[in-house]
Amino acid sequence: MAKTKDKILKDWLKFLDVDEVKFQLTCASFYLAAYELLIYSIVIKTKDFYTRDLSNGKLGLSKDYKKKVKALFPQDIVVASSLWLYELNAITEAEVEKIKEYKNHRNDIAYELPKIISDSEYDVKIKYFKEVRDLYKKIQLWWILEVELPTNDSLGSIDFEKIDTDELVSLIMIPMDYLLNIVSEEIKKREDKL
Repeated sequence: MAKTKDKILKDWLKFLDVDEVKFQLTCASFYLAAYELLIYSIVIKTKDFYTRDLSNGKLGLSKDYKKKVKALFPQDIVVASSLWLYELNAITEAEVEKIKEYKNHRNDIAYELPKIISDSEYDVKIKYFKEVRDLYKKIQLWWILEVELPTNDSLGSIDFEKIDTDELVSLIMIPMDYLLNIVSEEIKKREDKL
């Protein structure tokens, strides 16, 4: 009973702390945005890879998309696309599992937002921000180095081994890095306050 009263008190203290509510909502919204950028690099770019000119100048998904991507995990396109990237050695099996964790956390935030501001035992997992950023960079870099550059005939005889990969992805990383910088500043403000 004492634990229940203590939990209720902690929940109310969290909810009534304006700075904590602002912090949690800021982190929640930024996590959702960072997650969507990651999903773009996993799901949308995979769909784009299988998009073809079907007929009459209309674009559509090739039949291979269903066989080679969706069939890997028909219940969930995020998992299916992640497994496709895994099969191509773009990501590891452990990273596929992390993507599932990121998705579950995204769903918790999106569907149970009130918990974030009122449950003392539930917070946005801020450790995920850097992980999501790093995985996003890795996948974007894979797309560039393994798909976009080798299939672009206009690049001629560029030696891909001499490409500065950080410079190559710097523009792509601007939105993700911007989000991460703001969250880092909010975390620092919060820590300074404590």
